Amino acid sequence: MLRLAHTADVHLGRAFGYLGAAASEHQARLKRAFERVFELARQHECHAVLIAGDLFDSPRISRAWLEFALATIAGARLPTVVIPGNHDPAERSPLREVSLPSNLHYLPATQRLTLAHLELEIVACPAGDEARWQAFLHRDPNGASLQVGLMHGSMPSAGGQGTIAPEWIAQSNLDYVALGDWHSPQEWTQGRTVCWYSGAPEMILPSQRLPAVMVLVELRPQHPAQVRLLTTGEARPAAGAHEGVLVWDISRYESLQELRADLQAQLMPETVATIRLVGQWRAPEPLDVALLTEQLQRHCLWLEVETAHQVEPLTPHTPFEQLLLQVAEEAIARTPEQAPLYHEATQTALYLLRGGRL
Repeated sequence: MLRLAHTADVHLGRAFGYLGAAASEHQARLKRAFERVFELARQHECHAVLIAGDLFDSPRISRAWLEFALATIAGARLPTVVIPGNHDPAERSPLREVSLPSNLHYLPATQRLTLAHLELEIVACPAGDEARWQAFLHRDPNGASLQVGLMHGSMPSAGGQGTIAPEWIAQSNLDYVALGDWHSPQEWTQGRTVCWYSGAPEMILPSQRLPAVMVLVELRPQHPAQVRLLTTGEARPAAGAHEGVLVWDISRYESLQELRADLQAQLMPETVATIRLVGQWRAPEPLDVALLTEQLQRHCLWLEVETAHQVEPLTPHTPFEQLLLQVAEEAIARTPEQAPLYHEATQTALYLLRGGRL
């Protein structure tokens, strides 16, 4: 049996500007996730590591990021095969001008690589060389007993055709195809050829599935590949979230402070949260979602608050607010056909008078 560790879309060197003050700590998480790929590979006695493109976020990464990547790969002492992605294309790859560790096989063009001591043959299909993929993506009847593809491209999805045709995978008759480009893990098995996107090993964008994983692949000649997903990333969705969204009923709250305290308790520094507010807001003070988001953001990695709640009709509490309501009622008496407009205007005015924002 042969075991492979499959990862992709690591994006070493990414700035994470959208995370603000949390960016530097998340860069540290990204480094730890990359190291964890090799730790898990050794723990599970993998024979090789496959990196399906976008090892680097850009060709213009700092020397420190490049040295970190090379030192991590060299320290693992496992055969590691890397292809270019669309973020680190072959013609400008940071790996072009440096001395590579002896265990790193960098394949900048579509080609076949045989690791004879493993009886493993790899068909490399890097980004930027798509015109040659289909001709190479097939089993060599005279090749190694185990043959896998290593590709960086997109499968067809809503709104696009993609750069990979699913029938290429089915017709290849390969034992496994390791895909890169999509940040969330997803299976694309076609026929007898098992095929997966590993996803990124740590959060690159908050829309991806979390926690991030790598793929552990077990291969035996004449048997379907067996796949397990192993957690590598530290970023997590909020506890109780379903498909990344935490639905929160606000009907029971009597103040914004209570709501904020309960939501804050759901957050940790590594939390990536989309919170959807539902129910009816009955507290006397307005529900200022922008302010709530700002106050909660400092307690987590990334936060978005969605408003799907209803606001309880506001009633006047002060003489001025009572006068405002009286003026509106007088206007409605004169022009009853405009009643909905005056009711909406009154509610908006009361909301703004109490510190609400539009």
